[in-house]
Amino acid sequence: MVLTQQSRTLAAAGAALIALALSACAPSNVETTEAYQGAKLPRPEVVVVNDFGVASDGVELDRGLGSRAKRVLGGSSADEQRRVGRSVSEAVSQTLVAELRAAGLPAVRASDPVGATGTTRLIVTGELLSIDQGNRTRRNLIGLGAGESRVASDAMVAYSVAEGSSRTLLSFRADAESSRKPGAAETMGVGAASGRLAESAVATASTGAGGEAVSDNLSPTVQADARRMARGIAEKIEAFAVTEGWIAARPAAR
Repeated sequence: MVLTQQSRTLAAAGAALIALALSACAPSNVETTEAYQGAKLPRPEVVVVNDFGVASDGVELDRGLGSRAKRVLGGSSADEQRRVGRSVSEAVSQTLVAELRAAGLPAVRASDPVGATGTTRLIVTGELLSIDQGNRTRRNLIGLGAGESRVASDAMVAYSVAEGSSRTLLSFRADAESSRKPGAAETMGVGAASGRLAESAVATASTGAGGEAVSDNLSPTVQADARRMARGIAEKIEAFAVTEGWIAARPAAR
């Protein structure tokens, strides 16, 4: 059956609507495992965000065809794992600082040579338990959760005073996965059935069907997963800061 240009346009529009509907379906979850419930504490003078550690065996590299071929041709998997771990940790730190500052908290990174001053501190630490790049080939061709990437971590917030004593205020178990947007086989429609799947897969290998980089909700990289996860952690810290009276609650989004 030969489709008209109008039919192909309608099919493409339908695929775009599916992608938009699924763009918000990038699963993330932050579970509070410990929460302080004592007397109100003085507002911290600074919130220090430490880079999250990376479990030594916690990085699973991309299992897609292109990535595996590159590792066969050259380059150390161990070096690549360390690079991915550092980039994910960096994404978490940057996002936490930005989100906490936006909430009204004086957040800085521990590595900032200028910022970490103050005798009363809130200290954010954590460990990236797993970083799984998933399978890029399956995400690009199939989508809808196939070959998903995923990041998981433990995080802790402690309150420290000048005398050196500290107490744990909050602990979290957090994770985030890549979006459920459709892949090339879903969005190409008749193109996939007519034998152009491989050709289209090459075209979408760098950007993904529908464009991976348009937002963190649509992007299936572990760095985007990490940023979504960090935003979830920051929201929990912000909510706690509101209950302590350190900051005012922000108006609800309309």
